[in-house]
Amino acid sequence: MANLLVRMLRLEQPVTEGSKLEDELGMSSSQGVQLILDLERDLSIMIDVEDLDQDEMVTVGDLADYITAHATPQ
Repeated sequence: MANLLVRMLRLEQPVTEGSKLEDELGMSSSQGVQLILDLERDLSIMIDVEDLDQDEMVTVGDLADYITAHATPQ
């Protein structure tokens, strides 16, 4: 996920589990949706976004935990 974020957001700084998606990385909500779509494609998974609360997705680790808990194989 870190590599995808670096590529998508054209970042020069490293991305860690504690990196804040919006405040530090500058990720917008539309980029968050694109990230999920890209992860689904790249990992051949489906991510249930019904319960996705963007207010709870503060860090890269938060997003990774959500994806792990809500992903199913395609």
